[in-house]
Amino acid sequence: MRCVISLTVSAHAMAADRVVVTLPVDKAGLVENGATSGRMIVFLKSERSPERGDPADGPFFRDPQPIMSVAVTGLQPGVAVSFDQSTVAWPSGIDALQGGFVAQAVFKRSRDEGAIHAAGNLISKPIEITLSADRDDVVEIELQKAIEPLNLPKSKTVVEIDEPSPLLTRAIGRVVRHRAAVVLPHGYHDPDFPRRMWPTIYIIPGFGGRMTIAADTERLLAMPHSETTVPQGVYVVLDPEGPFGHHGFADSVVNGPRGAALVQELIPLIEDRFRVIRQSEARLLTGHSSGGWSSLWLQLTNPDVFGGCWSSAPDPVDFSAFGQCNLYRDDNLFVDPEGAERSSYRRPVGPMERVLMTVGEEIGMEHAIDPNGGSGQQWDAWNAMFSMPNSATGMPKRLADPESGVINHRVVNETWSAYDISRLIESRWKTLSPVLANKVHVLVGDRDNFYLERAVKKFKDKIDLLRSALAGEAQPHVGTGFIEIIPDATHDTIAVIARGRFALGMREHLKRHGFCD
Repeated sequence: MRCVISLTVSAHAMAADRVVVTLPVDKAGLVENGATSGRMIVFLKSERSPERGDPADGPFFRDPQPIMSVAVTGLQPGVAVSFDQSTVAWPSGIDALQGGFVAQAVFKRSRDEGAIHAAGNLISKPIEITLSADRDDVVEIELQKAIEPLNLPKSKTVVEIDEPSPLLTRAIGRVVRHRAAVVLPHGYHDPDFPRRMWPTIYIIPGFGGRMTIAADTERLLAMPHSETTVPQGVYVVLDPEGPFGHHGFADSVVNGPRGAALVQELIPLIEDRFRVIRQSEARLLTGHSSGGWSSLWLQLTNPDVFGGCWSSAPDPVDFSAFGQCNLYRDDNLFVDPEGAERSSYRRPVGPMERVLMTVGEEIGMEHAIDPNGGSGQQWDAWNAMFSMPNSATGMPKRLADPESGVINHRVVNETWSAYDISRLIESRWKTLSPVLANKVHVLVGDRDNFYLERAVKKFKDKIDLLRSALAGEAQPHVGTGFIEIIPDATHDTIAVIARGRFALGMREHLKRHGFCD
């Protein structure tokens, strides 16, 4: 039996538009040893979309796409799961869709990872369809396979870490594991190599990134002359994916003590298992985007554990500039006080820019994936990081209503504000001032696609103000740390700029402390 998805578009109110999904009987083995409850999601992508990926590779920022889903309890082969006009969907029900699309279905059932492509989720092949207002459209799709677990390169220089975390397991109530990929430097296995003990460089991937990017680090370290251009050390590529998406390595009620587990469990494990230097100045952090925020947060909340962080284009570090919104003063996340829609993603084009996605569109797609807040996407991930659980549902409390955009200021003030890095440094200025001066290195482009430069500028201004207030007058910067906003750089191009700047800076740091040959 085939999995049938019927998409009907009609101009008449009496049309029986519906979607039916059925797991084929000959695919019964896909659910024999896995969860049978979760969410069935249908992703569509316009045939004119500039995106090259499959529909389920979204949500797409450059081309927001139609999405619909239904909750499933006890999926059984051959038993239909039905969608109808009351099904949660974005931007509207299927009756409003018309034209050529590519369609793909996903049964999202993973409890450990929020990602659409989490291991164990079931997925179909993408197929081309045409929807018309003049007829009932029936589209047939088969769920083909379960998504495979992450695969690391089989290599002597890449070692997988997959160990249970007692701290997280106790907090969450089921087994939670530390996952990471350790990349060993040139000479590590050579008994005659001059260096026997190595510094450790912790890499935190950005949103959607996984520890599999260790393959890129391995290639970088294997390049000719990398010993003179790349910091030599043991690289630990962390896996930031949790049940709600990127957990940021921040301790939270919903995600558990992620930062504490890293510092108290995973780092000691790394230092017991590998020949690395057990000194704070030999432990470095780096990351881009969500990984940039995480590296900065870990450095500032554990100033004596890490020797420095190199952060590029971090997620908002000042919540009065959360993208285009001031979370403390504005009433609506979707529109500004004049009623204009807030942009979430822009693309600079020469001296101009094009808005490709609004905040309302971004959250609308997340809501269509899971109206309960478990989409695993960016805003739901932030809710899990920064909010408390809702006592009635157990899901994270939302920053804003997902349909109207109205901000819940009680949530902002009671929970989110504790993760505002600008407020953190203000409340701990005496302790963190020398850390900012010597251990914090931040780069962002002034044309960041997600407007992240706005928060970095406020963060920098806050630091300058605090320094001036302490000195009673303008105080020159003293130290090796920096916060810079690079003209004309975007979210992507700053990553390239940062790669060279950060490599040089980390090498200089390690050489200064005697950890670099």
